[in-house]
Amino acid sequence: MPAGRVRFDKRRPRTVTPMPIEPWNSPKRRARRKMIWSKAHVALAAIGTLSAVAGIAVAINGGLEFNRTKVFVGVGIIVVSTIVYVSMLFVDD
Repeated sequence: MPAGRVRFDKRRPRTVTPMPIEPWNSPKRRARRKMIWSKAHVALAAIGTLSAVAGIAVAINGGLEFNRTKVFVGVGIIVVSTIVYVSMLFVDD
């Protein structure tokens, strides 16, 4: 075939069949929802842990500066992040 020419395929084009949508309570969808919720719980637990570390850093920094407000803010961050972390332990999937 010479350069510059396009060869067209004269076969019948394929028909595209759409993927069937699974019912809401199908086993595949339930497994996928469980996996997504599990990943969300892990992410929230990680955020809770890292924010507790940040709260500890704020509290220590406030203690070194003799700043009572920073200490209370750090303790508040620790308490809230601990509640978030512990709540992830008791959530059923």
